[in-house]
Amino acid sequence: MRWLFRYWPIMPVLLFITFAQNWIEQAPSVIVEETIDMRQTQSDYYLEDFTTRKFDTNGDLEYRFTGSSLLHYPADDRSEILAPTVILLRDGIRWDITSVEGEMLREPDVFTLRGDVELMRASGLDAEGNADIVTIKTDSLTVRTDTNEVSTDQPIEVVADGWRMQSVGLESRIDEGKLIFLSKVTGHYDVATPDSD
Repeated sequence: MRWLFRYWPIMPVLLFITFAQNWIEQAPSVIVEETIDMRQTQSDYYLEDFTTRKFDTNGDLEYRFTGSSLLHYPADDRSEILAPTVILLRDGIRWDITSVEGEMLREPDVFTLRGDVELMRASGLDAEGNADIVTIKTDSLTVRTDTNEVSTDQPIEVVADGWRMQSVGLESRIDEGKLIFLSKVTGHYDVATPDSD
């Protein structure tokens, strides 16, 4: 017991060394950041100046899709497109849609077009080959080919012979030819005057 008293003054030093050694030997805690799965961000193919077509069960052309470039991402079967043009053909109706950029999802085919979107709808050819033309301009447009729906929640302008409409948001069914304006609708109609002889 006497030896314990003899070493008593160095006990605090020994305890300090023991705690310091344990502290130094502890593995440092590592904060692991969330990593990005590179497979999600890598495309599996790239196309330039491409054209793709889809035919219906009767062999009739349903739509033609072109663009200056396309990047396909396999993780969600999504394609990003520059300068896309979509031509939709239905009974007696043709829709030509262009924009700065876009995206296509598969199963079902959904086109989302962005930037200076212009849609031209032609229907009702007369004997001279002239059609009723309606032009729609907006910043973003979604086209669902499975349900034949065209929609946007952005401001739009619709121009046709003799009238012009503006609204925020639009819904339409490609095969029906009806335009549904969603909100803040304003319009301008030209009043036809009877010809005088």
